[in-house]
Amino acid sequence: MEMSKKEGAPRPLYSPAPILPEKAEPAPTLWQALPRRRVWLAALAASYAAGWFYVRVLALGSEQDQWAWAAFPVLFVAGVEAFARALGRRGAVAAPFWAVCWLLQGAAMLLYGLHSELALWQLLAWHLTAVYWVLARTGMQAAGRANAMLAADGIAGLFTLPWSDIALRTRILAGALGAWRRGRAQRRTPQARRRRQELAAGILLALALGGYALAELSAADTAFGAFIGRWLRWPQLSDRQFARLVGDIFTLLLSLPVGAWLFGLVGGALRRTRPPLAEGDVYRALGRAPRLPALTGQLAVGGLCAVYALFFAVQVAEFLPALGAPLAPQQVSRFAVEGFWQLCRILLLDFAVLAAVHFFGARPADAPGRQRAGLCVFGAFGLAFAALAAAKLGLYIHLYGLTPRRVLSAWVLGVLGLGCVLALVRLFRRIPAVRVLAAALALSFSLLCCADIERACLRDHLARLETGRAETVDWDLVGNFAYMRGDLAEEAARALKGMELAPSDAARLAGEPWAEGVPAGQP
Repeated sequence: MEMSKKEGAPRPLYSPAPILPEKAEPAPTLWQALPRRRVWLAALAASYAAGWFYVRVLALGSEQDQWAWAAFPVLFVAGVEAFARALGRRGAVAAPFWAVCWLLQGAAMLLYGLHSELALWQLLAWHLTAVYWVLARTGMQAAGRANAMLAADGIAGLFTLPWSDIALRTRILAGALGAWRRGRAQRRTPQARRRRQELAAGILLALALGGYALAELSAADTAFGAFIGRWLRWPQLSDRQFARLVGDIFTLLLSLPVGAWLFGLVGGALRRTRPPLAEGDVYRALGRAPRLPALTGQLAVGGLCAVYALFFAVQVAEFLPALGAPLAPQQVSRFAVEGFWQLCRILLLDFAVLAAVHFFGARPADAPGRQRAGLCVFGAFGLAFAALAAAKLGLYIHLYGLTPRRVLSAWVLGVLGLGCVLALVRLFRRIPAVRVLAAALALSFSLLCCADIERACLRDHLARLETGRAETVDWDLVGNFAYMRGDLAEEAARALKGMELAPSDAARLAGEPWAEGVPAGQP
């Protein structure tokens, strides 16, 4: 190519102009990404108070602190509700239902404390209901409602949300402090820096001069020296005060992870836009698992049905000859006592089999055909087991009376029976069976806790003593209730002193501290 040397002639472009890469903007920090930062700071401060209240009053409190089990749900529900509303988060439709169940359980502890034989279950239900209410209020349920994903909701509420965001409170606090320091650094001027240096120097000089003057004046006057010595002397703590100080420090340290866990649960849920374990994700994961062949499932269900049929055949053969003939008390007692909890475990096995067919079966459980027919027979056997266990429990209560454990057993059996009925209906109609069962379980247990179970059992035992159906006083029952509650102690003492008791029971009653000073009732 021949180049022209004339002025103004075009020149060849040997290389393109360098293209500078665009400067990437730094990713926003957690603190910058949070909406309504003041709301998060208020919730962060409240989490410290909630953690301390839980550890100091609930976990390490005394029997006089039973009110806290009712107060904590009220305060926690109000705080989380305000937090969620301030962030514009809408919860599930059933969230108020779970809040009411939690409040009822707390009110029951306020009224009666922890019921005998139900204490562990009350504490467990109180915590689980609280976690599930948080999931419902923050929209973090796997399916947006209670259904077959209850296990996934439990994993999300107890482990995934709180433990994955256990450091969320620390990160937000560190981000807020960093932003505050950066803002102060930007507003800092040379004049302000010089003024702070002068202030620090003045304080140090005043302390040095004041200390020298105090030393000289204390030596000049004995009374002034004694006065200053009392104020400057290191406080002497008694053993009780020292132990209390150590306990307060331990409570404070223990409340820090508890508050972080609570903030991780609520704050981690409100920071997310979708559940950590969504229903679609769970079913996709289950879809990659090996499928249970239809024939294998039918054979397994058929084998269990054959065993159940053999069991009921033996039962019928045993009790048919006894129809119309009086049964000995030993036979009635043996029938009432034997096998109740084994039957309940059989019912749990049936529910596990139905869940396996639902989640891992090659065909839907409610698909028409031999599988649904077999499951229908299987469910009918489960209902028969529930009826047999109910008969055993009813006869046992008739023979030996009410106790809190038997009341709890009746509730468990009622829930299992309802589950059997719902499972049978679900095979033919697509009803929300799990949702109905979960709601019935939560509400019925909350109402059971609100009932005065101890008073009902005590009055039943006293009525049995008065009518002669019970020969001796059940001191394990009466004494336990009397030591638990003063009103029951007075009622039991009045009633027992008005009865003709066996000599051993009368001597035992005279030596009971809770019966002293109570006048005898009317025989």
